[in-house]
This record gives sequence, C-alpha cells and structure tokens, in this order.
Amino acid sequence: MKNLLKNNLSFLVPFFLVWLAGLGWIWATPKFEQMVWINTHRTSWSDTFFWWATQLGEGWFFATMILIWLLFKYERALIGMIAFAVSTLISQGLKFSFQTLRPSEFFKNISYPWKYVNGVELHGFNSFPSGHTTSAFCVFTLWVFFAKKPALNPIFLTLALMAAYSRPYLFQHFPEDLLGGSIVGIISAILSIEIYQKYFETKYPQFSQKGLLTRRN
Repeated sequence: MKNLLKNNLSFLVPFFLVWLAGLGWIWATPKFEQMVWINTHRTSWSDTFFWWATQLGEGWFFATMILIWLLFKYERALIGMIAFAVSTLISQGLKFSFQTLRPSEFFKNISYPWKYVNGVELHGFNSFPSGHTTSAFCVFTLWVFFAKKPALNPIFLTLALMAAYSRPYLFQHFPEDLLGGSIVGIISAILSIEIYQKYFETKYPQFSQKGLLTRRN
C-alpha cells in the first residue's frame, strides 16, 4: 500500500494542496458569502456542464465503472464493490450523525435572489459530507490505483474535482461538505484495496488474471 500511495503522489499531492486551499477559504469566508460567490459565477453553458459533471458522483456511474472493471479483471470489480459499500456506509453514517442543513434549508429565511439550475430537485437535509463527492473521489482514486499511469492522474483528479464543485454549484451542498466527502472517498478506496488484499487476494489469485473478456485457463 505504501508503494501504491508513493507511486501516485501526482494525484495525492495536488489534491491535498487544493483541499488545504479550500479549507483556508472556508475558514476565512462565511457560508453566505461562499454560496453567493458560487451562485453568481455561472452561465447557461456552465449550468449544463455542471449538471453533467454531477453525474460522475451518481450511483449509476459507480455501478457502470464496476461493470467495466468486471469485463477485464474480477479483482478490480470486487474492489469496486467493496469500495462502494465502504464509502456508502461511512458517508451515510456521517450524514445521519451530523444531520446538517443543505443550502436551500439553511438559507430559507434569508431573502436573496438565488439562481437555480432548471430540473434540479433541491434537497434540504443531511448535507455533510457530500455523497456525490465521496462517490466521485472513490471511483477516480480507484482508477488512479488501477491504471498505474501517473500521466493520467491529473485527468482523474480534474474529473473528481468537477463532480465535487458541481454540488455547491447546483445549490445542493456547502464547500465544507466537499472537503469531507473527498477525504471519505479517498480513504474508502484505500480501505477497499486493503480489505481485498487481506481477505481475498491469496484465496482467489485467479481474480487478478481473469475477467469476463479476459478468461484464461
């Protein structure tokens, strides 16, 4: 695991730099000002773009990635399923533990001309952490580990960050929810690999060699 993390510093280091910058902005800026800034920096084009970007954090997208991994290596599909379960348990557990309000409910008594994206159903509760951000970071961290191509790491990070930013853009979360969700997602990906290595790798070595399209005798 140490080598896996060490070999992917091109993903982890930029992530933590962005994460720390986000933390500093959150500490220095009230929630209202955070959301006003995000809400006013928008266009009709970006409304469509971030609606699509948020799909990267949907459950169907995670399931699609698991199916793709299943085609080539059972190992990766099993790790993906473990990661989905772990990330969901942690994320949902934190949501119901903190029970924080989402922007639409938090600001319901404040008069301000918020702009919303058409077709997006706003939710009001269980804001922290962002489940979409958790899912996206879990998926793309797994891609980082599976691909083993550092040159692709900036692309995976960018996709995860786009999915994360889409959440406050769509007025579904606060920036602090993204910080929590991203950490949960990365930790879930790491834990899933450790669980696989401990309980499945030695018992089912064929999983690392076979997939639905790559069966070997």
